[in-house]
Amino acid sequence: MSPLRVLAGAAAWAGLLAGCFPPGEGLEPPLEELYFPVGLAKSPEATRLYVANSNFDLQYNGGAVQVYDLERLRQVTPRGCSQDADCASGERCDLEPTSANDSYPSRWCVSDSGQYAGRPCGPLGERDAADRTMEPGRCSYVEPDDPQDGGRSLIVDTVGIGAFATDVIYRSRPPAADGTVRPGGRLFIPVRGDATLHYIDVDDDSKEERTEAELDCGQDRNDGDCDDRHRVGDDPDEENIRGLRLLPEPFAIDATADGEAVVVTHQTDGAASLFVNDWDAGFDAPPRLEYVQTGMPTRAIGIAALPVPASITEGGGNYFPGFLLTFRASPEIRLLRYIADASTSEPSNPPRPYLYHDQTVNVGANAIGFDARGLAIDDSERRQCQIGCPPEPGDPRQQCLTACRDVLLRVFAANRNPSSVLIGETRSATDERPRFSDSIPLPYGPSRVVVGDIITESGEPATRVFVLCFDAAMVGIYDPATRRVEQWAHTGRGPHALVIDTDPTAELRASARRGYGLGYVGHFTDSYIGVMDLDRRNPNTYGEIILTVGAPTPPRASK
Repeated sequence: MSPLRVLAGAAAWAGLLAGCFPPGEGLEPPLEELYFPVGLAKSPEATRLYVANSNFDLQYNGGAVQVYDLERLRQVTPRGCSQDADCASGERCDLEPTSANDSYPSRWCVSDSGQYAGRPCGPLGERDAADRTMEPGRCSYVEPDDPQDGGRSLIVDTVGIGAFATDVIYRSRPPAADGTVRPGGRLFIPVRGDATLHYIDVDDDSKEERTEAELDCGQDRNDGDCDDRHRVGDDPDEENIRGLRLLPEPFAIDATADGEAVVVTHQTDGAASLFVNDWDAGFDAPPRLEYVQTGMPTRAIGIAALPVPASITEGGGNYFPGFLLTFRASPEIRLLRYIADASTSEPSNPPRPYLYHDQTVNVGANAIGFDARGLAIDDSERRQCQIGCPPEPGDPRQQCLTACRDVLLRVFAANRNPSSVLIGETRSATDERPRFSDSIPLPYGPSRVVVGDIITESGEPATRVFVLCFDAAMVGIYDPATRRVEQWAHTGRGPHALVIDTDPTAELRASARRGYGLGYVGHFTDSYIGVMDLDRRNPNTYGEIILTVGAPTPPRASK
C-alpha cells in the first residue's frame, strides 16, 4: 500500500479517534520537533515564522506551535550569487567546477577559506543523489535546535496545543481608537480534537524588547501546554448569548485584516463559525464564538477574507467585510458578510454580531467544478493604486482611494475535479462575487493557493500565484501577468502549507548584496520544512528546495 493511501486511512481514524485524546491524557508531544506541520504564518516584519504541528498519526495526545527565528534561518540558507560582489566578506561566489563542489558549481556564496572552503553546503554536507528523489535539496537537513554552524538555535519558543490542528493565521493588534500603538499580535488555530479555536498571544517584532517567552497561552510550566482558557468555542454558557458550541471538524480559517472577525469552516458540515475578537475588551480577552452560518452545501473547505478597500478603512462608509467559501461537495463559491451588529441601523443590546449569506457563485470554468479546496485573493494591483495616492489626509487622497476601489481583485481557487486552478476576478467595486473565466490544468491533488512575491531578474518584486499539489508533490508557480505557469517546483511528499518571504525593499535592491526571495514549504507527510528559492536571478535553483529544516521522517503507517 502506498504511503499516501495509508495516510488517507489514518485521516479517517483521526476523525473517529479525536475524542480519545482530551488535554492531559496520553503521551506528550515533543514540542521542538516538526511533527506533521499543517500551518505556517509570518510576523509583520518577517522576523518570526510560526509553525502549527498536528499529531496526525495518533502517536501523541496533542500538537505544538513553534516560533522560528527567520533572521537566523536566512543566515543558514544558501545564498545565490552571480559574482563575488554578491557575497559577504570572507566568501566568494561558487562559479567554477572544483573538488570542493564535486565539479558541480552551486552558484551560491561559499566560504573562501577554512574547513569548509568552497563547499556549497558547508557543515551540513551534501546528500546522496538517491536521497534527493523523495526529499529534494542538495544539502543535508539542518536541526532546528542545532544549526550545526555554532550559531544560535532556529527555535525561539514553543507551546503545546490540542490534538489535530488544521491551520494557523496571525493578526497584529490594531492601534487603539486614540491612535495608541498596541504591539504584538495573536495566533488563531482551529483544532479538531476537541473542536475548539486556540488563541495564543504573541510578542512579535513590533515590540522594542522581547521577553524570553514570546508565546502566551497560559501554558503549564511542566508540560508547556496551553490552558483551557485559550481554547474557545466549547463553553456556550460563558462565550455567547446564543448558546452556541463550535461544530465538529473545524478546518480552514481566515480573518479580517484587523483580526476582529475570525471565520472557521467545518469539513463535515455545510457551516462556517464566526468568532469576534474584541481587542478593546482587554489585552487577554478571548475571542468569542458568536454565530454559526448553516444551510450551505456540505463539506465547507476553503476560505479567504476579502481585503477591505482603503477608501473604507480611512474614509468610512457602508461596507461589511466579506469571506469567500469553497466546498468539496458542490461546484459553487459562497460570499458571506460579517455584520458587527453595532454597525447596523438597529443594533441589539447586548450586540449580536452575525454572518450574512450575500451571494452564491456557480463554478463553471471547467468541466465539473466539484471539490474546490484552497482559495486566494490577489489585491496587489489595488494596493499599488492606493500607494500612489497623495499621502496627506484630505479630499484629494480620499478621491484617489475611491477611484482605486474600481481596481478589481483577482481570485484563484484550487479545484480537484478536474485538477486545475480556477482564475477569475470580482465583478465591480460594489459586487465582490468572483467571476471565473479561465482554468489551468494541474497535476493531481491541488489543495492550497497562496499569493506572494518573487524576485525578478532585475531584482524587483513581482506577484505570483503558488498552487500546492499535495498528492503530486509539486508547487505550480503561476504568473498572472503572462497567464502561464512559469515553473513546476518539485517538493517532498505532501506539501501542505506555504509562506512567502521576499524582501523587496529599495535599500537592498540598490545595494551590491542581494535581498532574499524565499518560500517556506511545510511538508506534512514527512514532517519537515523545505526552503524554496524564489529569486529568478538564480536560474539554476529558482523554484527548488535549497534547505531542509528538520529530519524528514516518514509516518509510522508507511514504515
